[in-house]
Amino acid sequence: MKKIRNLLLLTGLIVVIVSCSNENNMHLNKSDLNKNIAKNSETTGNGYLKSITYSNLTDEKTQKEVQEILKNSGINSQNLNLFFQSVNYYNKKTENKDLIKSGFVNSQNINPTYDEAEIQKLWDKNSSNFAGFNCRITAFTLMKDFITTKNSLLKSGEMLFMDMESLKNAPFKLFSETEKNKFVNLFSEIPTKAGKDVSIHVENVKNVWKERGVVFDKNSKISMISVFFHFNDEPEENILFIGHVGVLVPEEDGKLMFIEKLAFQQPYQVLKFNNRTELNDYLMNKYDTAWGQQTAKPFIMENDELLKGYRGNPNNNK
Repeated sequence: MKKIRNLLLLTGLIVVIVSCSNENNMHLNKSDLNKNIAKNSETTGNGYLKSITYSNLTDEKTQKEVQEILKNSGINSQNLNLFFQSVNYYNKKTENKDLIKSGFVNSQNINPTYDEAEIQKLWDKNSSNFAGFNCRITAFTLMKDFITTKNSLLKSGEMLFMDMESLKNAPFKLFSETEKNKFVNLFSEIPTKAGKDVSIHVENVKNVWKERGVVFDKNSKISMISVFFHFNDEPEENILFIGHVGVLVPEEDGKLMFIEKLAFQQPYQVLKFNNRTELNDYLMNKYDTAWGQQTAKPFIMENDELLKGYRGNPNNNK
């Protein structure tokens, strides 16, 4: 486990080089938005998502639009205020570097890129004593009233050490002690066995969450979208861990809104999809990139079930 911890520390410092699209982002006004969301379903020859519609929540109008959708999903005003306070804190400290200035845009680069090195410099200058808010902290801020844990507190897992440090040093209080305990029970790593069969790992997640008393509100409109990664850093130690997570909210027109924080010093994104297969393709394009490994490929769960429409990244067939 110490090797995993050291690996995560190194990963947090590496600037990841990703391919960039030469296509300029196309800014959308309100009347064009639904038309361009529909374009998301345009696919390549192998039936794969090739464009996205997204925002970085930098302007007041877009924040009000998203806030209204979240409010209609049942999120209380206190949690909404904490979420947008976190968004505005990040945007201010990074001086809106590389962010969409207003509204939503349609992009043929389905993995938007940011100048991570420059953003890191701005963060170090403006918020050096605080690591930032990550995906798990962000998702839990919105989801915490829709999840219960009935059993006793687990000791915080090794994989959550940066999350707990971030909560400790946050510029404002996000969670109560009871909520922190729930956070640990939900996100601490899950033991599993060696093997690539995703269905076995999904059952392990369900069983361990049941043991921990983790229960999702089946009547809520909002749901948690978790990308699980399989680690076997040591031969006899296999674990599953939520390496990325966001929240999914239905809109009145039947579209789906996905909210995520990419990483501690990386931006917030709000994306709009036609269906869960598009959401799956967006996430798997970003995270299902390894090949030749002895571990299972990443898998996506919606609350405590495998995401409907789950499939691997067809661009990674090795």
